[in-house]
Amino acid sequence: MVDRITSSSRYAQLVADMQMNQYNFNKLTAQLSSGNKITSITDDPIATVNILNTNKQLGQIEIFEENVGLASAELSALDDLLSLASGYLSKAWDKAIQANNQTYNDSSLKALQVEIDEIAKTIVDLANSEYNDNYIFSGANTKTVPFTIEEDGSITYNGTPYANEDYIRQTEVSDGVFEIINTTGDRVFGSYEKVQETNDDGKKVFTDPNDNDRRVIETVDQATGLKTYAYEDDDSEYTGKPTDLEKVYTGEEKYSGVLGALRMLSHGIEKVLGGEVQEGYDQMNASLDEFSNSLDTITTEQTKFGGIANRLEMTTSTLETNNENLTAYLSQTQDIDYAEAITQWMNAQYAYQASLQVSSASMNMSLLNYIQ
Repeated sequence: MVDRITSSSRYAQLVADMQMNQYNFNKLTAQLSSGNKITSITDDPIATVNILNTNKQLGQIEIFEENVGLASAELSALDDLLSLASGYLSKAWDKAIQANNQTYNDSSLKALQVEIDEIAKTIVDLANSEYNDNYIFSGANTKTVPFTIEEDGSITYNGTPYANEDYIRQTEVSDGVFEIINTTGDRVFGSYEKVQETNDDGKKVFTDPNDNDRRVIETVDQATGLKTYAYEDDDSEYTGKPTDLEKVYTGEEKYSGVLGALRMLSHGIEKVLGGEVQEGYDQMNASLDEFSNSLDTITTEQTKFGGIANRLEMTTSTLETNNENLTAYLSQTQDIDYAEAITQWMNAQYAYQASLQVSSASMNMSLLNYIQ
């Protein structure tokens, strides 16, 4: 049996071939114009998924590189400040050694005390340094000034305490890996405070200078932090301004770190000048140990953050390597070979033009072509 090929089936095949050649030509044209092998998910679903995942990884690497850059810059600023603090501490330590040799007269000791007090103010200014609009040594409270010098001479730390792990600020430098980028002012510089008296319930005691120095007790609401004040003798409410109240001190003092050592040294000189010679020199001598401990603390912090800075450098190198490898893979999966693509495009163009000519010639034939 001989199959009969009709004109309609022949024309349908010609149209199908022409459309296929047109599709190939258009596809190669789109690839050339975009530079990508894959212009839609239907071209290669598996490769498309790989491209999406690779782009996601490259985006994460970009974020990590930015985090590492910011962290490295802040750590560099932190290291510079710690180096300055170490230099001021060494200078103050030299002054402490000079003051302890007991050969200075009163005027020399007084001049030395002025120098020491100025060093303390300079270190407070250094401890209150900002980076990127944040206070470096405030722990997690980056918008709070770390140190204030009170009217009574106390140098108070206002940031997150080092003993509280909430002080930590950290940044993600690779997937699931975090690095700590801060320390606290009380850890590095210490503080000096006169110990305020408290009652049997542990509440702070003040006096009201406007009412025969009556004792006033401060109560803090643990839920809201709201402070209220009442007179100790009859528990009646104090309605004046809290800023008018004066603290009651026990006579004890709390010293720590380089700021504490500086105050110890200054107060020791003050006692010597006031006639309490032996007690003054004992306090000045005790400051030497505090200076030594402070230098050890600053050195420890510098070493710790130096190690973190080194790890960040290695992380940067790893991220750059991963970026290069993923970019190369993405290029291999996605980018076209222009020489090969142009050759294929020209062949597709020739095929498409040929199919157009064949279709045109075939479809123009009729019975009249066979009538002589």
